[in-house]
Amino acid sequence: MIMIKDSRRQSGMMSIIIIFIILCLISGQVLCFKVIGCSGGSVMFKCMKTNQRDSSVQFKGKYFCRNRDCRTGISTEIQHRWVYNERFALYDGENRGFFSVFIRKLSREDDGKYSCGNNQEWSHNVDLVVNRTSSSCGTSVIRSAYKGQTITFSCECEHKFKTHTKVLYRVNGDPVFVLKISQSSQSSEEKFILSDNQRNHFNVTIRNISEEERGVYLCGVERDGGDKPPSETSITHITFIKEIELNVSSQISSVQVEAYISKSVFIKCKFPEEFKENQKFIQKDSSQEISVEQNQWIRHDKVNMYDNSSSGVLKVFISDLTEADEGTYRCGVKTADDHLFMKITLKISQGDHFPESSGSAAVIGESVKLSCNSPEKQQSIKHICKENEQKICQSISSSEKQRFEFSDSTAGVFTASISNVSLRDAGVYWCGAETRHQRLTSVSLTNKHQLTLTMPPVIGREGDSVQIKCPYDEKHSTGMCLRRGTCLSKEVKYLCKGKCFTKDAQIIIRSDEDHVKNPKISVKDDTELNLFTVTMTELRAEDAGKYWCAVKDVFNLPIELMIIRKNEMTTSDTKRQTPQDKPEMTSSDTEKETVQETEKTGFFVIVVVAVGLILLVLVVALILFKLKHNKHDIISSRDRRQTGDHEMTQEDARRHSDPESNPLYSTVQSPTISSDSQNPLYSTVQSPTIPSDGLLYAAVSFQNHEESLSEASVRFSKEETHCEYASVSHNISPN
Repeated sequence: MIMIKDSRRQSGMMSIIIIFIILCLISGQVLCFKVIGCSGGSVMFKCMKTNQRDSSVQFKGKYFCRNRDCRTGISTEIQHRWVYNERFALYDGENRGFFSVFIRKLSREDDGKYSCGNNQEWSHNVDLVVNRTSSSCGTSVIRSAYKGQTITFSCECEHKFKTHTKVLYRVNGDPVFVLKISQSSQSSEEKFILSDNQRNHFNVTIRNISEEERGVYLCGVERDGGDKPPSETSITHITFIKEIELNVSSQISSVQVEAYISKSVFIKCKFPEEFKENQKFIQKDSSQEISVEQNQWIRHDKVNMYDNSSSGVLKVFISDLTEADEGTYRCGVKTADDHLFMKITLKISQGDHFPESSGSAAVIGESVKLSCNSPEKQQSIKHICKENEQKICQSISSSEKQRFEFSDSTAGVFTASISNVSLRDAGVYWCGAETRHQRLTSVSLTNKHQLTLTMPPVIGREGDSVQIKCPYDEKHSTGMCLRRGTCLSKEVKYLCKGKCFTKDAQIIIRSDEDHVKNPKISVKDDTELNLFTVTMTELRAEDAGKYWCAVKDVFNLPIELMIIRKNEMTTSDTKRQTPQDKPEMTSSDTEKETVQETEKTGFFVIVVVAVGLILLVLVVALILFKLKHNKHDIISSRDRRQTGDHEMTQEDARRHSDPESNPLYSTVQSPTISSDSQNPLYSTVQSPTIPSDGLLYAAVSFQNHEESLSEASVRFSKEETHCEYASVSHNISPN
C-alpha cells in the first residue's frame, strides 16, 4: 500500500514539472526562468517583459510574489527608487522593459516557485533554488579600515565559475549598484580594483579609504540557470557569494614608539571622556580587531590588555619583544557612528647595550638601589614598575611612591632607590624611559630586576632562648576560628632549616602544630599582625645556620641564626658589671651589644692564635736544637740555657725600658734539676703598656719525647680584654 502511494506521488510531481515546462514554452516566449542562490547569500535578477514592441507603454504595479496575496515577496507602484520589504527589494527604473529584484540573506525556506510581472499586462514564473551544499558561498565577514588605508579582501567561489564574469556590488541604502566587473578594463590608480585569477577566488582592493567607503559590499558571479558561462541570449542573474561589512574609523593621533628586543613595552591610550565606558579594542596591522573586556586583564598571544572604564584608559603590555612584534598597532574605541583610534608605529631595536635581568637582595627595613638604563636620545621621564601575578608590569601605587626615588642620570644610567623595604616589596621590577604624547603614554622598559628579601640576623646565646619572627603577606592571614577560641590562619606557615619545599630542607615546625612534639620549640601565628613567631629554647651550637620562613611554595624568606657559645662569653671579674651598675637595655640594644662583643672577641681570638702559633714554633725549634746538641751533657746544656735566659732577660729589660719600643717578649726558663718534673720550662709574654692593645693569654705544654712534641694546646679567655702572660711547660723524664 505504501509503495502504491509513493508511486502516485512521484507521478504527480512529474506531471507538475511537465506542465510547468509546457507553460514556459508556449508561443515561443520565455514565460519562466530559474534563479540560483545559496543559503546565507543573496541574488539579484531582472524580471523582463519579453515583447519589447510595447516597451514605450508605462505600466505601474510591479511585483515579485510567492502567492497571490504576496505575503512573501514585494510589490510597489513607486518608480525610480528602491523599495524594501524586509529582505526583499524592488527597483523600477526608467527602462520600462524590466525591473530589478534583490533578495538578501537567503534561507532554506526561500526555495520555491514565484511569479513576477505587471499587474495590468504580463507575468513570468520564477523558480528560486537555494543551494545548501556549497562551502564557499554565503559567507559574511566584517572588516575594519582607517582613513587613508588600502585594504584587499578575497572572494572565494567554486571552481566551475572560474571563467564566469565576477562582480562587486555595494549596498549603501539606496540603491544597490554595481562597482566593478571583471570583464571591464581597470587601472591600478582606480578606487576599486577587481583582480580575477580565474581560479577558485578573486580579490577586491579598495584604495585610500575615506568615510564614504563605509558600508556593505557584495561579491558574486554572473550566471544563468546552468553551470556553464551564459550565452549572449541567456537570461542571467547575479549570485552573490560573499558579504563584506566595512567599518571605517577616524584617527585621533599617530605616535612612534621605540622598544628593544627581549625587553618590554607599556602603552596607555586615553580616550575622550564621553567614550570612557564604550568598548575598546586593539588591532595589529590588518588583522582582526581584538575587543577588550572592561576592568580586567586579558591576554591575546603576547599582548596583555586592560580597559579601565572609570578613567577611559586602555592599557597594553607586551613582554619578551622580538622583531616579529614590530608593526602598526591601533588602540581604539567603538562608538555608535564611528570608531576612534590611535595609531602606534612600534619600532623594535637591538638592546645589546642594555644588561640582562639581574638579581638584587635587600634586608627588610633597609634600602636598596636598582640600576636602570635610559636611551640618551630621548627626552623621557624615569619610570619604574612592578610585575603582578600575571607578569604584567604595573605602575607603583600613589601611596607607595614616596618610598621610591630616582637619582640624576649619568651617561644614560640612573638609579632607582627603594627605602624602608618591606615584605610586599619582593618581586620583579622593570625600569626604563617614559614618553608622553597627547592622549598616549609609552614606556620602553629596559632593565629587569628580581628583588629578594632577607631578615636581619638573629643572635642567640648557647643555652638561652631566641625568637625568630617571620612576617607574611596579608592575603595568607584569612582563616578560621576553632570552638575553643583559637583562630588559625588559612595557609600553613613553615620554619625550615634549609629552603622549604626542597629535598634537603628540614621542617622545624608548622603553624598548625603545638610544641608537644618538641617542647624546646613553640610557635605563634598572629593573623592580625601577619606575623609568624617561632621560639627556640636551650640553644645549642648546632642550631646555628640559615633558616627559611615559608607559606606554601610561593614565599620563602631566609633568616640567619647565629649562636654565641658559652666559653666565648666568659668575662673577667674586674671587667664584669653588676646588674645594679648596668643600665636597662632594650632587646635591640642587647642585640647590638652582642654583635659588638662578638666582633671584638673574634678579633682578639685571631690575634691570640697568631701569637701563640709564633711562640710555639720558636720554642719548639729552640728545644729541638738544644736537645740535639746537648743530649750527653745535661749540666752544660742547663748552664747554656740559663745563660741564654739571663741574656734574654737583660734584652727584654732593655726593650721594656724603651718607651717607643715595647713589643711582646718571651722568657724561656728550664729546670735546674733534670729529674725535677715540677720545675717547668716556661715563657712569659709581656703585653704592651696600653692594655687595650693586649691579648688574651695562651699556654703551650710539651713533652720531652720528640714524638710527642706536637702535643700542644692554646687556651684563651674571651672575657679578658688583654693578655697577661703565656707559658710553655716542658716536662723532662729521666733517661
